[in-house]
Amino acid sequence: MTRVLVAYATRFGSTREIAAAIVHELNAAGLDAHAAETTSSLDPDEYDAFVIGSPIYGSKWLGAAGMFAAITSERIDGKPVALFSIGTLGVSNEAAGNAEHRDFVAKLTEVAPKLNVVSDAVFNGYFERANLPWYLRIADRFAPTPQGDHRDWSSIQSWAGSLANKFNG
Repeated sequence: MTRVLVAYATRFGSTREIAAAIVHELNAAGLDAHAAETTSSLDPDEYDAFVIGSPIYGSKWLGAAGMFAAITSERIDGKPVALFSIGTLGVSNEAAGNAEHRDFVAKLTEVAPKLNVVSDAVFNGYFERANLPWYLRIADRFAPTPQGDHRDWSSIQSWAGSLANKFNG
């Protein structure tokens, strides 16, 4: 059975909930999926495939997720990897949110060229202005993001379900 690690970083818990939904879909598709924060002691040798995700703030993932992907890329060389970002830029400007994610993935794969990225996606997240770092609060004043839960669970489930074929193939 294909063992899948869904490794994620989270600041306020929203990405943890998305990782749990991804694990649920992968397990329903017959894979053996587990979620863990990227700050945990993870042994990538125990897994056949990986899903790595993080919130994206100011065009960057949280450091723990980016470092996990970069540092473990040598050990997971050749194994399929799916990447996801959770952001709020796409709530009011979908094209900008997609571009921010694509730019980050391009930079990550430059730093970690052995990542065998078979799929990637960006999803809107949960937004609460009080949770923003100070520098993004300033930026948010000029182009405010609507507060609330903007996660599209059916899109998340659909993407996660599509990974089963990529991981079993």
